[in-house]
Amino acid sequence: MRFHGGSFWVKGRVIDFSVNLNPLGIPKVIEEEIKSSILYGRVYENYPDYNYSELKKAITYFYDIEREQVIPTNGASEALNLAILAIQPKSLVIISPSYGDYELLCNALKIKCIYVLMEDVDSEFKLNYDNLLNQIHGLEDYVVIITNPNNPTGTIIENKLITDLACEIGKKSSYIILDEAYAELSDYTSMLELNPPSNVIVVRSFTKTFNVPGLRLGFLYTTSNTILIKIDEIRPTWNVNAIADYVFRKALVEYKKQLWEFISRSREYVAKERKYLVKKLKSLGFHVYSSKTNFILLKHEWISSHQLQKILLNRYRILIRPAHTFRGLSIYHSRISVRKRHENELLVKALEEAIK
Repeated sequence: MRFHGGSFWVKGRVIDFSVNLNPLGIPKVIEEEIKSSILYGRVYENYPDYNYSELKKAITYFYDIEREQVIPTNGASEALNLAILAIQPKSLVIISPSYGDYELLCNALKIKCIYVLMEDVDSEFKLNYDNLLNQIHGLEDYVVIITNPNNPTGTIIENKLITDLACEIGKKSSYIILDEAYAELSDYTSMLELNPPSNVIVVRSFTKTFNVPGLRLGFLYTTSNTILIKIDEIRPTWNVNAIADYVFRKALVEYKKQLWEFISRSREYVAKERKYLVKKLKSLGFHVYSSKTNFILLKHEWISSHQLQKILLNRYRILIRPAHTFRGLSIYHSRISVRKRHENELLVKALEEAIK
């Protein structure tokens, strides 16, 4: 069974702290291009270019990376699945807590799932590198999956550690899939800027950054031509819809400067509001884990995450994400996103009243 945030199952309007989107919302230029694609372009009447030539140019121009090393995908989730299908590993080694759909893929493809749990040290989840090496010792033809920044903990694993790991496991014909879906909204230097080893596949998403989860656009990047060819062969022919293709091949080129300024403002805003929430939540007695991105992990041993979610939803129309479905966490963990100040204040007030 899949477990994700989102209010699609809730009747009526809510303030949704269960999804990790940009609190500043959608950039105006992207919103205008979406309208243009429908009202004037009527792009939905035609198939997009199944090679996505212009979209690839736009993505690589935006990030200053090589065009031949990118494949556009239907969000980061498709990129993750395509990479695993292309590699066909014997085992998946998942740094956890983490995104939970990997287990479904393992079951479907008869791949062995190995979970390496990060350690809870001084209110921060940290990867024990030696423990990881011990658990993968003796394995061959495997994939290590790292979400960086990590969802749901907000932890960042140092790029040097990832590079060292890539060199180590490269000897065993193995790969790292690095999910960087939250890179733009975090205090983080992407591996895209560091020329990663050829056995590292970087997965990115525009969903969170530009607040357009319905458009479903992401991409993967690797310097391995062998893997790129395999992924391109197995991806669906029109895996990115015409509206997403139209909007981003224009916006990423024509508004590159404005969008990077928007990203910079977003990072500053997230950092400021995260600091506010951390201070307030600690004062209410919550155990608050250190985070470098646009969401925060909480622990509250006096009430289960389902009970807390139910109280906040029924009394205050506020939705949070129970985090017990992430391997390594308990029924006393919840994840909340960082939203705008007035919404964050409402959450704090609701939690204060709920605890009483």
